[in-house]
Amino acid sequence: MLLSASPNRLTGLLRRDVPLTKLADAAGARLRVVLGPAGAGKSVVLRQLAAEAGLTTRGCGFDGSAVTETGLVRQLARALGRSGPACVDDLLDAMDEPADEVLLLLDDAHRLKGTPGAAALARVLAEAPPRLRFVVATRDDRVAGLDGAVLQLDQDDLRWRTWEVERLFGEVYRTPLHPEAAAALCARVEGLPMALRLLHLDTQGLPAAQRAVAFTAPLAHSPRLGQFLSREVLDPLPAELREFALAAAPLGVLDGPLCDTALDRADSGAVLTELSARHALTTRIADGGGAHRFHLLLQQHLEQRLAERLGPHLTRRAYASAATHLADAGHWAEAHRCHARSGDWVAAAAVPRRFGAHAGALIANAAMPLLIGDDPWVALADARRLRADGRLAGAHERYARAGARLPDSRLRWQCAREQSGLANWLDLPAEPLVDDVHGHLAAAVRAHPARLLALSSPISSPEWTLGRAVAALLDGRPGQAVETASALLDGDGFPALAARVLVAVVQGTHRREGTAAQFTRIAADCEAAGWLWLGRVARAGAAVVDPDRCADAAAVRATCAEIGDHWGALLAGWFHCVGELRAGHDVVDPLLSLLRRAQDLSARVPETWVRLLLVDELRRRGLPVEDQVRALTAAVAETGLAHAVQRGERLVRERRRPTPPEAELVLVPPVVAEPPPVAVRCFVRFSFSVAGTEIDLDGLRPQPRRVLRMLSVHHGQPLHDERLVTALWPDAPVERAKHRLRVAVSSLRTTLRAHLDPPHGVVRLGNAYVLRLPPDSVVDVDDFAEALHRWRATRAPEAGHRVLDLYRGELLAEDGPAEWLLARREALRGEAAGVAVALARAALARGDTTEAEAVCERGVVVDELDHRLWALLAEARTRTGNRAAALRAERAYRDLVAES
Repeated sequence: MLLSASPNRLTGLLRRDVPLTKLADAAGARLRVVLGPAGAGKSVVLRQLAAEAGLTTRGCGFDGSAVTETGLVRQLARALGRSGPACVDDLLDAMDEPADEVLLLLDDAHRLKGTPGAAALARVLAEAPPRLRFVVATRDDRVAGLDGAVLQLDQDDLRWRTWEVERLFGEVYRTPLHPEAAAALCARVEGLPMALRLLHLDTQGLPAAQRAVAFTAPLAHSPRLGQFLSREVLDPLPAELREFALAAAPLGVLDGPLCDTALDRADSGAVLTELSARHALTTRIADGGGAHRFHLLLQQHLEQRLAERLGPHLTRRAYASAATHLADAGHWAEAHRCHARSGDWVAAAAVPRRFGAHAGALIANAAMPLLIGDDPWVALADARRLRADGRLAGAHERYARAGARLPDSRLRWQCAREQSGLANWLDLPAEPLVDDVHGHLAAAVRAHPARLLALSSPISSPEWTLGRAVAALLDGRPGQAVETASALLDGDGFPALAARVLVAVVQGTHRREGTAAQFTRIAADCEAAGWLWLGRVARAGAAVVDPDRCADAAAVRATCAEIGDHWGALLAGWFHCVGELRAGHDVVDPLLSLLRRAQDLSARVPETWVRLLLVDELRRRGLPVEDQVRALTAAVAETGLAHAVQRGERLVRERRRPTPPEAELVLVPPVVAEPPPVAVRCFVRFSFSVAGTEIDLDGLRPQPRRVLRMLSVHHGQPLHDERLVTALWPDAPVERAKHRLRVAVSSLRTTLRAHLDPPHGVVRLGNAYVLRLPPDSVVDVDDFAEALHRWRATRAPEAGHRVLDLYRGELLAEDGPAEWLLARREALRGEAAGVAVALARAALARGDTTEAEAVCERGVVVDELDHRLWALLAEARTRTGNRAAALRAERAYRDLVAES
């Protein structure tokens, strides 16, 4: 293949000043080498050098035939205009003929490495007459003969600079970029010329605003860039190197010992050296102690391919594992990113707190700051961190940033839901989500909290239970609030923690029960779970049981106000005032300050309760109350709290007694059902519980755990051993697979025998195995099947909702795309989605658009690609007059289909 030196080939290209100047400075050198990865622009530099070299120039791009001596000689002879040479000696003789000085440009020399062609090239470079000068372009400088180069350009010499990117888009592509946008784009592609060309092709014809958005999206998701990286960088690598790069991608920073530990191998250092020598977009980190990294675009591309291979659950597990290894090795910024990618925002938030740094400072010290700063999962984790810290405005902005860049449609949906929840508390426009309790609770804080108590819950969830408990408290029903919240006390996550705070505050306020130490323990648990704003509120809540803690509550209020946690400041101010009242102190000024804070938040219901305390306190101190009474009367009428305030006035009077009346607050203990003998959960995460206690199965090897999962999914059905081995070990010889099955069953029986008495456990029936459980045991897939049967028999709405309640998520999601599981998983998903469709259609038929919208939103969580649910959702929203929301639903479905 000949390289043309025609100026016509240079049309539309900017002169590459940096590499050309360096080549010109060494023009008298016999051998110069241009070294760089695929897409670095080596061929363009050779063509531009040919056009301005000032002497006779010949070019040759080596192809696959040059790996032999004959092939190499033939290509060089053709480039030099010689005919006849068949070996190196003949070619050298032909070169001795009198002629002018000639510059010979040789491209793609890396194709020759380790071949007879490379040895032939080394002789030519060493023995050619002095009038011949060579410039060789290659991706690998280990080709024989290149070690004698006087000048070697590398990837840093070839990369585009910011000012070149600005000129390229303005003068060549005719789509000017602002200097700051050009600098950002140049940094995000690390100056790789081919990446800029492909991104231009992706965005040509787009309006300027859309092009700017495209340049800020994850660039590795560009189809053209992805194809280029696969074809030119990964595919030429041996399979072992490709697999190493894919497996190591979550780490971000790569060194031999770290990769050996994370990937369970012993040769990572040698592999990294080989990848770097091949210039497979793998470079050594400056001052990194021998560590390497992938080019930013290749890093993102590898992570995308890994996610496609593993699926969501195993991908999160891979990042969680990488985070642990990175933390052990002291790479905290990269560990922070991997925690975020694994979905563990609590662990991600703990990393900067551990070092007393904010996330931005941590990222600045990373090996690849742009990788972390560009990562939408990091933005999502940061949004959740800010939300948990009560910084709602900052969290809302981060959610918007993450949602615009997340490639996973499911995560975008979740991100939009969480952002919508924040918007309600910030009094910003929000997407109407029927099953989102945040909107209803925010409305209850502003007026008529009893409406939330009367609302038919679209779904059964701890969040809705907590919302009802808070609404009951706002409506002046402390007993009902405690009774409702008590059902959550033994649960997990935020609802359980918030319920503990609510119950402790109500008991401390109305029954004067509890201690400051109790609030301290709750606060510590909240902080350990990452919910810092709730921990602050719990610490302030101690003031309701111990007036000596009023100073702490005032400090919490000041801290909340300083960081922008206005709702936290409102709650801490309330607890401070209650504590001061209990101590008999003057609280007129603190109540007036608290009143202004409630007004600033448009929190009319808390404002009404503050006015009630203020009126009582003014009367007690003999101060004028007429204005406040009028304001209280207006607030009561606006918020619908007439009966609640009547009860509240009695409570305010009673608060001054040394002990409250016994009948003031009746705590109804929650009814705790006796746990079933055995409970097996197969939806989402597998668990096997005996008498309410989950058995730790981590001590089992993967094979017996897979056997238990398969028998559980088919509970009560004998499974023939051949069916089991075919599903679990399809590639193993039959006898070996059956031996593995017997070993796995034996290990499984040993584990279960410690918890289940015979004849329960894994039982053999001839050549089949069955999972036999005690009477009254519960298996969620059986419950789902029973509910589905009842739905088919009755078509009653409550039966249909029971089906949707039992479908908690994908069957054995943690098992990924296991072949034996796929058909059953999709069948259950389809059944649940079909029930949602039928319920939505029935609701629309009777004119209940709210119910139809709620069911559709539940349904698209079950199966986001079911076009029937999206069509019904759009129809329901259209009927309510919300055409904009209907259009958003249609657009969301089109986006999901395009990505699937």
